[in-house]
Amino acid sequence: MFRSTRRTQWVCPLVLVFLLPGSSGCSYSEPRRAQAIARGHQLFEMHCSGCHSQRRLDLEKVPPDLHGVFDGRSLPSGRSATDDMVRSTILTGRSGIMPSFEGSLSDENIQDIILYLHMLKAPPRSSTSQ
Repeated sequence: MFRSTRRTQWVCPLVLVFLLPGSSGCSYSEPRRAQAIARGHQLFEMHCSGCHSQRRLDLEKVPPDLHGVFDGRSLPSGRSATDDMVRSTILTGRSGIMPSFEGSLSDENIQDIILYLHMLKAPPRSSTSQ
């Protein structure tokens, strides 16, 4: 227990400064985070890239490219761009568009995919200024 409230006033914000940057809902160490992202990449390639990265012409509606999915405030579906909303979409799917992965992906697998998606940045826009 802290002896003075003055120390508490400085410790709490200091702790937040170290915990918040780069956090996306989990508290992994850097090596463990890198491993989770690598697993997320593998899982994305196995379960997601067939539709979201490879432009399949046999699909009625082309799924969105997920590069930069967390760069904006909303997902391509219009829902908020949050880890919980992406998790919900993965679990429940999108009626008639995306299958549900409930039961085929563990919570840890889904978290790893979400961590990987946070790493996917949108390609830079080319400027057409002359």
